[in-house]
Amino acid sequence: MSQESQSGVRRLGIVVAMDQEFNRISAGLTSPEVVRIGPRDFLCAEKSGLAVVCVRSRIGKVAAASTATSLINQFGVDAIVFTGVAGGVTPHIGVGDLVVADALMQYDIDLKGILKCNRFDIPLLDVAKMPCSRKLFEIAISSAREVVSKAEYCATMRAFSPHLPKSHVGVIASGDTFINSSEEREELLRHISDLACVEMEGGAVAQVCLEHGVPFVVCRVISDSADGDARLDFEAFLSSAASIGSNLFIEAFVEKLRGA
Repeated sequence: MSQESQSGVRRLGIVVAMDQEFNRISAGLTSPEVVRIGPRDFLCAEKSGLAVVCVRSRIGKVAAASTATSLINQFGVDAIVFTGVAGGVTPHIGVGDLVVADALMQYDIDLKGILKCNRFDIPLLDVAKMPCSRKLFEIAISSAREVVSKAEYCATMRAFSPHLPKSHVGVIASGDTFINSSEEREELLRHISDLACVEMEGGAVAQVCLEHGVPFVVCRVISDSADGDARLDFEAFLSSAASIGSNLFIEAFVEKLRGA
């Protein structure tokens, strides 16, 4: 029987964008019930005694926002965690590292001064950086540190990087433009000094959650340097190291959340 976590979370939304991540995480759910809304299957289940709804959002901000809205309005989740791959933007963040967001941004929004908005400002919310829930952030960074120390994850990563994986904290920025050049990466770093990685969903989930008053956190596995210089086999990395890392993170996160 599912139970409320000590942190007050009764039902957790677990979101990933890619099939490989979803398949591995969903395999660890207890007695999932599939509810289809539009093109998405929402798996209502238990994990470590906590009620969860696990879903693959697909790629992009609109897909992620639609998914988060359904999780909140149709399934009544009272917290959301998003995980999956991202591109690192600084030299000290390498392939296989885990990045936990202290805040999310949307790097492709710019009203150019209209409505007194600066670049990156979210209309209605009047903020550029959307902070993660402090409680969920603390659980997430503890979980990420646990994952990068696990022998299973380190052994898988040896096929893709000679370096031991590490955990990091920083801003994660999202947009519907894929960042794949050093020029684009450096341009963002000039404006967001604490930027850690870029992806295409988390900032949209953050906006929906803030508008609904739902706590959220994002943790990403670094797959490349977001500069078009990908030396690894992305499909192989996604199917093995990235999906294993995401799954280990969710397992640790749910277990710690339930006892928090």
